[in-house]
Amino acid sequence: MKATALTVLLAAVALAATAAPDYTLTERRAERSFGFGEWAQAGALYELMLDERPDRAPVYARAIVAASLQGDTTRSVQLLERAMAHGVPLDSVVDGVRASAFGAGEASVYADFLLRTRARMPWIARAIDARLLHYYDMRGDGPQIVALAETMLNGLPDSPRYLALLARGHMLQGHEAEAEAAWRRILQADPHNLEALRALGCRLMAGGHTAEARTLLERAQAIEPTPYIQSLLQ
Repeated sequence: MKATALTVLLAAVALAATAAPDYTLTERRAERSFGFGEWAQAGALYELMLDERPDRAPVYARAIVAASLQGDTTRSVQLLERAMAHGVPLDSVVDGVRASAFGAGEASVYADFLLRTRARMPWIARAIDARLLHYYDMRGDGPQIVALAETMLNGLPDSPRYLALLARGHMLQGHEAEAEAAWRRILQADPHNLEALRALGCRLMAGGHTAEARTLLERAQAIEPTPYIQSLLQ
């Protein structure tokens, strides 16, 4: 009995010693395939890695991007569902998808993945909308910024962040009156909001409304002076 137990123990130790190198080798091969755009090979290797360690957020992210670039959009969302079923945080996977997609020069994969996820998992739509808003802000897409900012403001009507994005989206489209209205909403909720004071003050100054502009810009200077605002006031 003792000899048998010792044999089993030695076998387990030997297996543990070889498991890590095997996983590491698979990981290296997967990363090489991903780096060379061999999406099918990379995806297959990532699947092997997830079979062994189903709690690795970066591996799910890479697998999702590889599946998306093969045109397997259904698989990409299934991978996210699998990750969440194994207790992997949503943010960890989505952040990884963003980094991997951008790193591969395929930023649209990230946006498409978010849109598919939103449709497939409506219960996390708000979290996905926040990320889509950030994406479209980065792209300077005025109409999408406005649409998503308004969606987010439905739950947080006085949010300075989303109101500022709403104003930016309108300004990108040349909708100056709507942008001014958004900045005024910020100042109603937060009279000391530096970004809104500067943005609205400069906009009014450019439009010839110097009296109101000076009031706003002087308030901004009292909070944090800048040479540019000082030049406007002079």
